[in-house]
Amino acid sequence: MWYKMRDRSLPSSEGHSVLPRPPGTVREWRLADLCTGCGDCVEVCPKAIITLDEERLPVVTALEACGRCGLCADVCTRGAIELTRETRLGLERMQKSDLPEQRAV
Repeated sequence: MWYKMRDRSLPSSEGHSVLPRPPGTVREWRLADLCTGCGDCVEVCPKAIITLDEERLPVVTALEACGRCGLCADVCTRGAIELTRETRLGLERMQKSDLPEQRAV
C-alpha cells in the first residue's frame, strides 16, 4: 500500500513500464535536475536492490524486498531522495540495531 501512494515510476516512451524509484525519491521532473548519478544510494543499500538506470537515476530492482530503511535518503546529498515519515522510522530502527548492546554493570 505504501508504494501506491508514493509511486515514482512512469511508463517509458516505448510503452514499457520502468522500474520503481526508491522510497522518498522526488518527482520525476525534479529527479533529473537533482540526481548526479553518484551511486551513493546504490552502495549503501543493505539489500543491494538499488541500481542506476541508463540515465544514471536510481531504481529499485526488487521493491518487495525493500525494507524502507532510509539509508539511501540519508546519504543523498543532493535531495533527490528525501526522508519520509516511513523511511525516518526505518532509519531509526537501523541505527538502533547498529548500537552495541549496553550491559548492566
